Amino acid sequence: MFGKDKNNKGSSNNTEIEKAPTSFSNNNPVIPKPAGAGKDVKSGKSSSTTLIARDTEIFGDIKFSGSLEVEGAIVGNITANPGTDAIVRILENGQVEGDIHSPRVTINGQVKGTVHSSTLELAGKAKVDGNVHYQSIEMTKGAQVNGNLVYSENLASIPAKKPAQ
Repeated sequence: MFGKDKNNKGSSNNTEIEKAPTSFSNNNPVIPKPAGAGKDVKSGKSSSTTLIARDTEIFGDIKFSGSLEVEGAIVGNITANPGTDAIVRILENGQVEGDIHSPRVTINGQVKGTVHSSTLELAGKAKVDGNVHYQSIEMTKGAQVNGNLVYSENLASIPAKKPAQ
């Protein structure tokens, strides 16, 4: 094991002690990206993906851009940053207890709260306990909505894209 002599012959000459590894053998240094890196400024799109993994629980509101994928549980509201083409994906084992505000939302898990989305997709195992506000909706056989489906031509609650200058 670490810290013991490789040669256990009692000879104090030429004993070599094996040391525990102290870091990964990655010769590439980690350099932080500047603010806005990975983001297409003209389109407002972000290439980042945030994953809330299975067996992870988050208590509190989340504000994000890019893609947010939920396999764990969130107790709090989820809001996309204004001016972004963000997407929320609630995967099969994902659970959200709170409101969701995002231009695009795909649900295949459980949501207890109001969903506000321009483009909403409800997959076969989706279960929403709350009202759904949408402009475009796709609902697969097996999806459940225990609340009102509300068509909104102009969703003021969804972060609008910034006007082109």
